[in-house]
Amino acid sequence: MCGISGFNWEDKDLVRRMIKVLNHRGPDSNGLFVDRGVSFGHNRLSIIDLSSDGAQPMCNEEGDIWITFNGEIYNYLEIRSELVNLGHVFKSNTDTEVIVHGYEQWGVDVLSKLNGMFAFAIFDGRDKSLFLARDRLGIKPLHYYFSSGKFIFASEIKAILECSEVERKVDLVSKNHYFTYGYTPTSRTMFDGIFKLEPGCFLVLKNDKLVCKKYWDFKYPAKATKFGFKKLRSRIREELDLSVKRRMVSDVGVGAFLSGGVDSSAIVASATKYKKDLKTFSIGFDYKEFNEAKYAKIVADKFGTDHYEKYFGAKDVLGLIDDLAYFYDDPLADYSVLPTYFVSKLARSHVTVCLGGDGGDESFGGYNWYWQNLVMRKQKVLPLALRRGVVKPVANLVSSKVNSHFLKKVSSFIEGERLSDSQRYARLRSFLSVNDLKKFGIDKGVFNVFDKYFVNKSVKNNMMESDLKYYMPGEILTKVDRASMAVSLEVRVPFLDHEFIEFTSKINSNLKVKGLETKSILKKSLLGVLPKEILYRKKRGFGVPLKQYFRSGLKDYVSSELDGFKMDSMIRDHVSKKKDYSHVMWSMLMYKKWKARWID
Repeated sequence: MCGISGFNWEDKDLVRRMIKVLNHRGPDSNGLFVDRGVSFGHNRLSIIDLSSDGAQPMCNEEGDIWITFNGEIYNYLEIRSELVNLGHVFKSNTDTEVIVHGYEQWGVDVLSKLNGMFAFAIFDGRDKSLFLARDRLGIKPLHYYFSSGKFIFASEIKAILECSEVERKVDLVSKNHYFTYGYTPTSRTMFDGIFKLEPGCFLVLKNDKLVCKKYWDFKYPAKATKFGFKKLRSRIREELDLSVKRRMVSDVGVGAFLSGGVDSSAIVASATKYKKDLKTFSIGFDYKEFNEAKYAKIVADKFGTDHYEKYFGAKDVLGLIDDLAYFYDDPLADYSVLPTYFVSKLARSHVTVCLGGDGGDESFGGYNWYWQNLVMRKQKVLPLALRRGVVKPVANLVSSKVNSHFLKKVSSFIEGERLSDSQRYARLRSFLSVNDLKKFGIDKGVFNVFDKYFVNKSVKNNMMESDLKYYMPGEILTKVDRASMAVSLEVRVPFLDHEFIEFTSKINSNLKVKGLETKSILKKSLLGVLPKEILYRKKRGFGVPLKQYFRSGLKDYVSSELDGFKMDSMIRDHVSKKKDYSHVMWSMLMYKKWKARWID
């Protein structure tokens, strides 16, 4: 895992500054290539072939093709063998050199050969072109800027901002999207003029013309593949084992995050088949309901892992807030960045690589909004008078007692407004109501961003496609990449192996979400592998008691920081326990810190 940077002119001072600000992504060594009208920078976190032979930027024998590469190619040995048979000569044992010779052999079609997570840039001196690509699911980040003939790219935006000619101006579309969903769109950033290369895409810059193309995509078929139930359960385990096995290749220590939930526990169960002394890591907070140690310990004991756990409180959160504004130079409002950072820091003190459970919810329908959208869809059949006179008052009463986010949404949907499935999904995904949007001056059009994914007859598949193609790279993978790379830890995600995704997309969605049960077929496939108390307990993951902190230890801090943000009434309602506005308060706090750090 590494940091990459560069641009289409020669400037050693600038590329050195870019390398410096990305040092956390690769502290083991750095290198640069400045020649022939381009500048490439690289920060190395040594994982495969720890020798100096793996240094980057790297070139072919003739020196006319150069690469700076971030990520891991899990099938590089198979590709290397194929290339050797075709006459290519290797000087290292790295996966990086496989991409160089693969590009020599197949050009941009090398992408179809790669199984892994990656973002890279190649300079082809033969025609003076730049070729950049990002992995299929968007696990690794790649940002770029192109204006007045100047093209700049980097793993993180802060490196691009080292160029003084890049204007620091807020992108208003991204700002509205951020305050609605907590992250920026898949192709944009909070900086006007700085973009993300989307997952499964590559771009070519040649003769000052920029062309971007998609090289991979997946679609949920109109008709699911028929599997025998017993065979399907076995096939899911086999495919997941294969994905995990691929991700065990490393010349340094490999561990695993363990929350005690289904996904991380499934990964640990599989990983211990290939590594008997696996280290696992879990964290907790100083509130009982956010302590997952009991469940993580059950899994660790069952599979005999070398388990580590640590606990945090409000003071730890306060000490991290300003740092988050630096590492998340494209702001993120998901406060699970806190436990993600804490568990990454714990893991990094023992290993360099960790396996994570991300992707299980998106590919098997694990979120509550999968059944919530279907419930909201069905309530339309009730007469409007009944919805207004009975359902809405009951929802309001119950939500005031149990502070249910979903029941508040039920109340907001009652008024009879005609919503498409995608708009209903969008409102469930938003942590702002229609009234909140008006208050902050955000147009309701922001609820249309998922329309392009709702073309399948299966609403469940449409939601999973939205999550895998939009929410996953925009929010989840961004969160994990920045938090882990802030402490120089590589995180690998077996559930997001593209071959595994292609397989799971063929499974009937009704086997994934059955009534109110989420991830049904995944849980059934793991019966006998994981204890039932792990498979069928309430979904938690790495939670954080921010709601409680904003009413106690961090109450004065957040009130002071958000003074003047038109949030006085929200803060009062939150502190008095009338409503839960912790997510909105956190998003405002992160935006303020981000703007102060990067714009003002």
